[in-house]
Amino acid sequence: MRWIQKVRVNGNKTDELRLGVASWDGGEGTEMSIKYTWFNKKDGKASRGGEVPVGALPQMLAFAKKHGYIK
Repeated sequence: MRWIQKVRVNGNKTDELRLGVASWDGGEGTEMSIKYTWFNKKDGKASRGGEVPVGALPQMLAFAKKHGYIK
């Protein structure tokens, strides 16, 4: 992922949400994703977090809500 925007995760001093061009983009810069990134305590480098297409977010949230993970 080539991130364009990032923000700290609420309630966490180091973890970030990153928005940008997806790792699977073919070079056009049109495939966008969001990624949860945390930092390795040993060396301080960013660890690989889960990356998902931005377009999948509404379905993901609805799925979590339907099963009681979000109220």
